[in-house]
Amino acid sequence: MHGWINLTAVFQIVVAGLVVGAGLPALFALGVRLNAEGAGATEHGGSTVRSPLLTALSWVIFGLVLTATIIGILFVARDFIGHHTGWYILGAIQR
Repeated sequence: MHGWINLTAVFQIVVAGLVVGAGLPALFALGVRLNAEGAGATEHGGSTVRSPLLTALSWVIFGLVLTATIIGILFVARDFIGHHTGWYILGAIQR
């Protein structure tokens, strides 16, 4: 600890903010791009080339982003959920 500022805690907050604040939207953008490529693009001859692998990979990325979002919401509301339902999840404090 350095005076009034805990540099270790500040570093952890900055890293978590970058991962969640920039990482999840970047993953979502990558999923959108892969989904567009997997859906196929019309070539000059009028034919379309589809890639089911890219489409499947985009849905895996969307699932990962959705899972991280749901876990984040549950983490923020864990004490409320525990108090009202009796399910103490994600380290909620039982009172």
